[in-house]
Amino acid sequence: MNYLINVDETNFSEVINATAEVPVVFHFISPSESISLEMEALLRRLADEYAKQFLLAIVNCDEQPMIASQFRVQAIPTTYFFLNGQPVDAIQGAVSEQELRIRLGNILPKEEELQFSQAIEYLEAEQYDLALPLLKSAWEKTDKKNSDFGLLYAETHIALKNIEQATEILSQIPIQDRDSRWTGLQSQIKLLMEAADSPEIQQLQAEYERTATPEIAIQLANQLHQVKRNDEALSLLLAWLKKDLTVANGEIKTQFLAILSAMGNADPLAAKYRRQLYSLLY
Repeated sequence: MNYLINVDETNFSEVINATAEVPVVFHFISPSESISLEMEALLRRLADEYAKQFLLAIVNCDEQPMIASQFRVQAIPTTYFFLNGQPVDAIQGAVSEQELRIRLGNILPKEEELQFSQAIEYLEAEQYDLALPLLKSAWEKTDKKNSDFGLLYAETHIALKNIEQATEILSQIPIQDRDSRWTGLQSQIKLLMEAADSPEIQQLQAEYERTATPEIAIQLANQLHQVKRNDEALSLLLAWLKKDLTVANGEIKTQFLAILSAMGNADPLAAKYRRQLYSLLY
């Protein structure tokens, strides 16, 4: 989309329709009115600063009197602000840059909306790791009240087969927003869990129930980690570390740290278990 457009009768309907999709600022000018040109220059600069956040529609009243009359323009310059397809503000005459920024701020997308839009672009390019932190931030900025953000955040974790993280996110979606999409994501998680419950894991779990040894714990934790059941793997190893940090000649702690390292510093689950380990060390 071109975010700066000169409006005439050939594209007027298109611009009006665009107001339902993106914030639009209609600025009515006359080349003979220097003040209107100064306001236009300021709006152009702000359009560059807030790139792709609003559409700036310039109307030359001398050339497009019919369009100006539809807006009942009585002074030059006049500026209309559209949001969600409706005019929500208007300015007659010139205003300061500070005042214009305030008026513009009322229609610009919020930071979390920009993050969400950027995340969608990353997802379309299958750059899931780049999308995840943006979705997390956007969701948290709404105090986890925007369920559309939360559901896409969970869906992205599911695409990466991060079962535990997706499950935790979905558990925080409000009851009233648990629609067919939420149910579908739960079904996807169930399928992933069934696939992750391999015969090797089942056998090791059975052996561990019969004889709980550090050696079997290490094997089981490694298998769980391979299918991204990290919460179970770390919880299993931590139970041994709480008894003895040097158990199995330190191999339990080594495996525990290896899993944390593989999960990365950005993973909140890893941060949780690091804190628990540090509490044992110090």
